[in-house]
Amino acid sequence: MKVSQYVTEQLVAWGVRRIYGVAGDALFTWLDALGRQDEIRYVACRNEAAAAMMASAEAKLTGRPAVCMATMGPGTVNLLNGLADAWADRAPVVAITGQVESYKLGGGYKQFVPQEDLMRPLCRYTTTVAHAEAIGDVLHRAFATAAQQKGVAHVSICKDVFERQTSAQIVPELPRVSAAVRPDRIELEHAAERLADARKPLLLLGAGARQDAEGCRRLAEQLGAGILLTLGGKGAVDDSHRLVLGGWGEGGSEAGLLALAEADLLVILGASWFPRSYLPKQLPILQVDSHAESIHAHPRLLSVTANLDDVLPLWRRRLESRQLDDAWEEQVERWHAKFLEETQAIVVQRNGDKIKPETLLHSLGNVVERDAIVALDTGEHTLWFNRAFRSAAQWPLFSGKWRTMGFGLPAAIAAKLVFPDRQVVCVTGDGGLQMCLAELMTAVEQDVSFLLIVVNNGTLGLEEIKMKQKGYRPFGVSMRNPDFARLAEACGVQSRSVQTVEELEGALREALASERLTLLDVSCTSPTLTERKKQIPFQAQA
Repeated sequence: MKVSQYVTEQLVAWGVRRIYGVAGDALFTWLDALGRQDEIRYVACRNEAAAAMMASAEAKLTGRPAVCMATMGPGTVNLLNGLADAWADRAPVVAITGQVESYKLGGGYKQFVPQEDLMRPLCRYTTTVAHAEAIGDVLHRAFATAAQQKGVAHVSICKDVFERQTSAQIVPELPRVSAAVRPDRIELEHAAERLADARKPLLLLGAGARQDAEGCRRLAEQLGAGILLTLGGKGAVDDSHRLVLGGWGEGGSEAGLLALAEADLLVILGASWFPRSYLPKQLPILQVDSHAESIHAHPRLLSVTANLDDVLPLWRRRLESRQLDDAWEEQVERWHAKFLEETQAIVVQRNGDKIKPETLLHSLGNVVERDAIVALDTGEHTLWFNRAFRSAAQWPLFSGKWRTMGFGLPAAIAAKLVFPDRQVVCVTGDGGLQMCLAELMTAVEQDVSFLLIVVNNGTLGLEEIKMKQKGYRPFGVSMRNPDFARLAEACGVQSRSVQTVEELEGALREALASERLTLLDVSCTSPTLTERKKQIPFQAQA
């Protein structure tokens, strides 16, 4: 069969159900093959960066390799931003790109660029297929590498190779991916002793803690330990749980900072990041992670390289005879009450007031379904989500370490395609939306329905606040925005503008009840520096 047909049939056999991409002449033969079948859904995006973001979002949600595609030259270059998100957050993505004809490789031809050189910093594997007989082994290695190493794999296929015949055979299954890490018994026992000796422990749960959220919660209860949640860990334990103290860092809680100041041990479970400037210098740390490269370089840190499901049962058995420190547990519960009070205090507004972003996100938390997926763009509203949104079991989907603006809308589209029966909400700033605004038509074409909330404050809010914080006069951050509601209507999207607090919750409920793609253009305040310093602890506290 032709290479184009082989690639299509092989992806079907491996369970690929969506490919995100933008057409280009290096892909014509493959696009023709995709158009002649109905097992893989081709999602025609407006920009290759958004296509890669969609693939990254799908991979984060499923844990399986997701696929994006682009043509040669500018198409491949455009992919890089979305692939960088997958690289930074360890999401398994396979990017398949077209390339100039094999006899043009290395020459000064139109749209030629050495793609492997471009991709290498972001990829676990990258290669160019210049002969039809190589396609089987290369494709297999790309998928196996992306799946096992949790990262990006890239296959560039020359334009003429797509049209050639190959004798490569369809491989029905990929190798089983093993996530097993053989724990060191002495390391485990040493850590258990440290945990048993702690009188005032805290747990920090990250995205990796979701794999055994129940075990993490039970460990906290056994220890009487306060629970801090990273943005990725938000929803792993219900915010209403008596030991939860909120987030940590710029979007964190004052209750969490108070607890850190008094704790005698911080236990990090499934979190590859924490804000060091908020960490008391003398606080000992115990970290568990299955990836050694995610263990933090810290002089007071004891590490355990293992999977949580191997560690937590052993620790719980070792701690059965440990006596709880009732005074510490009671103090944690008081901090929990303070954490809830903090939220109520920052969202208090009068009818007629312009909406604060924290009020918007708190109100959203009151009305979304318990298992909703909340796709977040990068910006000021992300901090307020961490601080003001009261999570039960919702899943935040965001650009973690790359933190690219424009992620929210593509991520929401992918989330709804992957989980059509789950409620999906996208929260984006006016700046982030305009970076991928054209993907609104992608959402319309794909007939996906979700709520798209635009935090419209006419500024790149996070940049404005940080410039003020450093003593600069904000410049280059103000934005002249279109009428987002009318723009959405022009695209065939249901829309509404929300101006005041009394309109907000009703508008959210109405939009969430709709079975149509709906945009809410929410006019929000841009808080002054004085207000923001009261609300977000920018400075480290011992």
